[in-house]
Amino acid sequence: MASIAGNGIIYIPPPLTPRDWGITLVYGTAEGPADLDPMDAWDEYSFAVQDQVCEGLFGYNYSDPDMEIIPKLAKEFGIWEGANYTVVLRDDVWFHDGTKFDATAAKWNFDRLYYLMNNGLAKAGELFEYYDVSSKSFQPIINHTEVIDDLTLKFVCNTPYGPFEALLCFNAAYMLSPTSTSLMKIIDTAIGHLIGTGPFVYDHYEAGVEIRFHAWDYYYKPRAKIDTLFFSVINDAQIRNNALLTGDVDILLTPLSSLIDILDSNPKIELKKSSQSVSITYLAMNNYWINSSFRKAISYAFNYSFVIEELLDSQALRLKSPIPQGIFSANDSYNVSITNISKARELMQSMGFGVGWNITYPGSDDGLWKTASFAAFNYSYSIVNYLQENIYSVLVNNMQLIGIEIINGSSLFFCPFCNYYCLIPPELCLDNMQLFFYGRIPDFNDPSNYINSLFNNRTVSLNGCRYNGYLAAIQAGRNPFDIWDNVQLLMEEALIEVNKTTRKQYYNRIQELLVEQDNPMVYSHVSNNIDAWNKDLKGFPSNPMDKVYFYPCYWDNTAFYAQYDKFLTNRKGDKNWN
Repeated sequence: MASIAGNGIIYIPPPLTPRDWGITLVYGTAEGPADLDPMDAWDEYSFAVQDQVCEGLFGYNYSDPDMEIIPKLAKEFGIWEGANYTVVLRDDVWFHDGTKFDATAAKWNFDRLYYLMNNGLAKAGELFEYYDVSSKSFQPIINHTEVIDDLTLKFVCNTPYGPFEALLCFNAAYMLSPTSTSLMKIIDTAIGHLIGTGPFVYDHYEAGVEIRFHAWDYYYKPRAKIDTLFFSVINDAQIRNNALLTGDVDILLTPLSSLIDILDSNPKIELKKSSQSVSITYLAMNNYWINSSFRKAISYAFNYSFVIEELLDSQALRLKSPIPQGIFSANDSYNVSITNISKARELMQSMGFGVGWNITYPGSDDGLWKTASFAAFNYSYSIVNYLQENIYSVLVNNMQLIGIEIINGSSLFFCPFCNYYCLIPPELCLDNMQLFFYGRIPDFNDPSNYINSLFNNRTVSLNGCRYNGYLAAIQAGRNPFDIWDNVQLLMEEALIEVNKTTRKQYYNRIQELLVEQDNPMVYSHVSNNIDAWNKDLKGFPSNPMDKVYFYPCYWDNTAFYAQYDKFLTNRKGDKNWN
């Protein structure tokens, strides 16, 4: 700031650099927030900003590999009574503008969510809806909220909802100051201000340059040990990674695979391989076009090792279930298909193809299998996606070993969510695409975020496999009206079940059916979770959801005093500094 020197001349100190702001931490990010308002955000860069500033009633224990859900602004977990969920709130929380957090403030936030959803202004509004079987329509999960007393809030829901606490961990359920935030408008990212209850206060965002925060002195937990937090926006991945090596940034997530060995051998860098990610990748198979026997044969013919070791530089692990480890009820104990050409050929012969040929691989009849064309399926991919493009060659080479021809369905951009974006060419519509390679990133830690999105036949917007639990049960010889035999019925029941033990039983059965019997997709891989930071930085909770959360971070004594000495040196002799 400017001040008056002794001679009456206005004195302006030199521009501040990040290292002048007390004890600092600089995080290297590829982008700034697309949306500052949690109601309008659905990207990791926006979430990263919001997660430092705002909190929900519940959150995650980022230090737990299973991402345990814990109370945040709620004092404890709530109680279900029918379709009502009542929760007691903390009594020691203030927003950054000095507004007290209480049940009235919490109700205001959910009223805001309801208003913005009804007016099409909440991007994640669909997460707060469920499919009502009786009315055959989507309905809001929360009907309304009621203030019982200053610290008690009741959610009057339209249905009991098993993932409710996990849903309230999602950013759109974060609490913003009712005093400083508009009920009916989305915060303008360019000029607006984000005011929450979190450990850091949002200062400013200079597009393409940086986002700055400072520690909240009145946080209900001990004050953050980092005084000033910077997100340094560096779009170029190589430059961003080099910035960690040169010390211009202190931490970054998911470093370039080409630099893993360099970072690992650098004595100044901590390379953390804490767990696998919860982002899954799979080969979708259109179940309308490709029957169960073909799907099983394809699953056994697929070369998982080549994809993981060659295409991904061994920076991934085999996916063994549609619910990855780190998500509640994940179970990878079922007999997932492995690469076994002989088994795949056996399945082809069970359909009447190549009967009498030698199924052993390598074997005497390999030439016959390779030149046969018992079936042909198209594979669609994006030409700008390295992995999708290379999977085409993998499929061509693998599937010819069992007499299946892979046709280049498209080398154009395609979007599998054709119900959302209908301007794509008709030949690329999901109903016509037979094979495509895709992934799923969860919105919150609950198995429904995978199962209902990927396999729900009530809506096809995300069900790229065109899987139908009723038809799958019939094809497998199961009773389609028995809940234990129908994935659709199981997922619907699990959604409204609030007992965690019972929910886990449902999801165990769902995984068993999808992995061992129905094979709606090829379960390819889940990426490794790798983060890198300055070795003197401590406390960063590397986690499978790749969330950045800097409240637990601190510098060890050596680094702390090095920063503090520099801070004092910059001020030494500057009697005019205020």
